[in-house]
Amino acid sequence: MTLATEAADISRVNELLARARVALVVADRATDLRTSLVAVREALEITTRLSETLRQIAAAQDPTREAQRREDRFSRPARKPRAG
Repeated sequence: MTLATEAADISRVNELLARARVALVVADRATDLRTSLVAVREALEITTRLSETLRQIAAAQDPTREAQRREDRFSRPARKPRAG
């Protein structure tokens, strides 16, 4: 990975973190429930993108680790349904 790529990745992660924090502040300060829920949903979407970005960064740094993670994910036995 080049320094420029690493810097761009760090910048992207910082941007996503900042946007998630702003959304959560809006949710916290909202005077009505609808605004608060919309802001929480936005924060969730942003953190999902953040997770994907971090996964891509990790895969770029160590491609064998990403391949192993995928293999482990698909080789696990299915969960049994809960008794309810």
